[in-house]
Amino acid sequence: MGLLLSAAAVRAGQLAPLAPPPNWAHLEPYQRTITRKEFTRLIDQVYSPDKSFWLFSQIDDDKVIIFSDIAHTTPPLFTLSFAKSESNCAPLPVHYKTQATSTDPAQPLKGLRIALDPGHIGGNWAQLEARYFKLGDDPSVEEAKLNLITCEALADRLQADGATIIWAKHDYTPVTDKRPESLLDAAVAWMKQLHLKPNDRAAHDRAALLFYRVAEIRARAEKVNPQHPDLTICVHYNADDWGNPDHPTLTEHSRLVIFLNGAYEKSELAYDDFKFDMLRKLLDRDAALEERGCALVGQEMLDTLKYPPETYTGYFARHLTDVPSVYARDLLANRLYHGPVIYCEGPYMNARDAYYRIIAGDYLGQRTIQSQRVPSIYREYAASVERGVLKYFGVK
Repeated sequence: MGLLLSAAAVRAGQLAPLAPPPNWAHLEPYQRTITRKEFTRLIDQVYSPDKSFWLFSQIDDDKVIIFSDIAHTTPPLFTLSFAKSESNCAPLPVHYKTQATSTDPAQPLKGLRIALDPGHIGGNWAQLEARYFKLGDDPSVEEAKLNLITCEALADRLQADGATIIWAKHDYTPVTDKRPESLLDAAVAWMKQLHLKPNDRAAHDRAALLFYRVAEIRARAEKVNPQHPDLTICVHYNADDWGNPDHPTLTEHSRLVIFLNGAYEKSELAYDDFKFDMLRKLLDRDAALEERGCALVGQEMLDTLKYPPETYTGYFARHLTDVPSVYARDLLANRLYHGPVIYCEGPYMNARDAYYRIIAGDYLGQRTIQSQRVPSIYREYAASVERGVLKYFGVK
């Protein structure tokens, strides 16, 4: 979303497309649960490494005041009072389980709730999402299908470990009841907000974007959050630019990356809903949990799948932890899901070192693909995530 928004076009009090007005009263239970030192550390190191958050706030030893605009011309949105010291911090209103307590060695994750979010919609919507291509007579590659196959394999493993699985989506039907044609007015309003001329073609393109990239993810979060998972795992496959989907280009090498929520940019924080969501993530203390979970899962994926880590530069993503594939980045999914979120980007769908394994489909055992005996890439991906999750919950 950050790449689609423009701070210059935002007026004070404005919301991102389809975002509900924030209920700032929901943050009141977090009063005096954090010190100024820790709040500042999290802002500077995780959530706003470009320091743009401070443009929208005033801080002293006792409190931080949040404003809609840089000039602070409107009434404050919210005031957070700080604890005087770590020993004086009030208890957090929400807790997420981070330690397995099962006494059953066969089901070490019993009593834990894990949400799985297979990215994208797929099916009849795959081509609209631009997550689909077909190379000659080969089977088509549809990311939503790859994500769901991997999540089903992961769910089987986690359920065998005793975890209760919460599905954000478990088929190729949109979770949202909105459709592109119902979002045309919102698309036109969005374009006017960004000072873009709302011609018919552009409005339809924006409406489609709102459908699959915004409304769908918001609907999944609304479905999952009331079920209070201890951990949410978003599963995706990455891709390089494949050009014309009718004549796609294969790149040579895959890379792996894992995202935790963070690295909000000035253009995003100009919107009040972004400020609210960021503060909720920060005050829930998701950062430490996500850093640990992403590092454990990220290392397992690097060790198992044996693709190199992705590299990013610039403030839109910030490398964190000692694991080279772990970055903070603000994505709608890892922002809207409550509690710790591990956002996995698997191998490139259109890289030669993964493509032939992907089109081979799911299978048991091993097959010879490009002169190598290899297991199903979907099961290998799922197994690496499971191992990281077990370590996250303290299971050796």
